[in-house]
Amino acid sequence: MTASVGDILEALEALAPERLAEEWDNVGLQLGSRRWPVHRVMTALDPTPGVIQEVQAREGDVLVTHHPLIFSPLRSLDLDTPLGSMLLALLTGRIAVIAAHTNLDAVRGGVNDILASALHIQLEDILQPSALDGSCGIGRVGRLPSVTTLEDLAADIKDRMAVPHVRFAGDPQLPVRCVALCSGSGTSLTDSFLDTTAEVFITGDVRYHQARDIEAHGRGVIDIGHFESEHLILEKLAGLLAKQLAKRGLDISVEACLSERAPFRTI
Repeated sequence: MTASVGDILEALEALAPERLAEEWDNVGLQLGSRRWPVHRVMTALDPTPGVIQEVQAREGDVLVTHHPLIFSPLRSLDLDTPLGSMLLALLTGRIAVIAAHTNLDAVRGGVNDILASALHIQLEDILQPSALDGSCGIGRVGRLPSVTTLEDLAADIKDRMAVPHVRFAGDPQLPVRCVALCSGSGTSLTDSFLDTTAEVFITGDVRYHQARDIEAHGRGVIDIGHFESEHLILEKLAGLLAKQLAKRGLDISVEACLSERAPFRTI
């Protein structure tokens, strides 16, 4: 039985319901037809030109990304722009694009839970519960296996995530047992973090003034990088999606893109 883009959408809906997405977000089918046949699905964090070239080279039919290909409304479609040229390549190759963004962040077993597991954090609560389902939401709150310091926690996270560096703000010797976390950009959840008893906020993207605010409250924040905090979902998502499709009697190849790299370099 040949799968279709519609089958991929249904399988993703079972994993990360679109209703859990934030109101400002744009998730689901970004480009393509639900009727297009599918033999290979690929997952990626960002729909970049390099990722699209990899999907083409590996003969993928569907690209499932975390960050949406189309976020703001299009006023024109100039094929000489980076977005226009990507849309042209995707349409010419009949490659559908689907986004699972804040719905994949919010759902149980999604990006935040996988990040917490990688950092050995025992989850206890949702940082910002969904109005539709209080068991899901953006961010998590949990406890570390034992008390540590902010500086030691930052060093431990650097090792566990195998990243070249992390940034932190706050007293390096601040005792830490309870933490909040948010994959990707956690800037908008700063106040929610400060309303908890967590000593440290672990996130992938924090702004200067929010870091100063957290520091002034006698708390700490660790910035592990936006890409680094979310990229670890890709292989897990590929495996979960393959299982969902198998339940439907569809034997589809689902693989993570191998070419993605963080946009920033440090020297």
